[in-house]
Amino acid sequence: MRVAMYYSNQDVRLAEMPVPQIGPGEVLMRVEASGICGTDLLEWYRLHKAPLVLGHEVAGVVAAVGEGVEKYKEGDRICAAHHVPCNKCHYCLSGHHTVCDTLRRTNFDPGGWAYFAYLTKYLLKRQPSLSRWLVSCAGKD
Repeated sequence: MRVAMYYSNQDVRLAEMPVPQIGPGEVLMRVEASGICGTDLLEWYRLHKAPLVLGHEVAGVVAAVGEGVEKYKEGDRICAAHHVPCNKCHYCLSGHHTVCDTLRRTNFDPGGWAYFAYLTKYLLKRQPSLSRWLVSCAGKD
């Protein structure tokens, strides 16, 4: 699949990568939109991690589901958060979501600047209608 590989703010190249393989509890998303976050523009923040595929504000369509995923099916419109707290641990219950262990372990691969990305079911939100989908993915839902 094609990806936009980031090397620096002045060097983003088209590259080829294998389509991510999904496992149990995971979803393969065909990426249809990916935003550019403010941190994507901060070269000092990203440069030491390069090369990498950026884009963590994504929306798309379910291309495949792994074993045990029942809430989503192929063709569902979805948007994804790149980090999600558990909302159950001591930190979450005391309002400190940013130090939740689950938040630090959840992510998707390789990034939104790719044709496909794999996600765990915890990162997803289904959007039944296009207008509701766009509003929710813009953070207005």
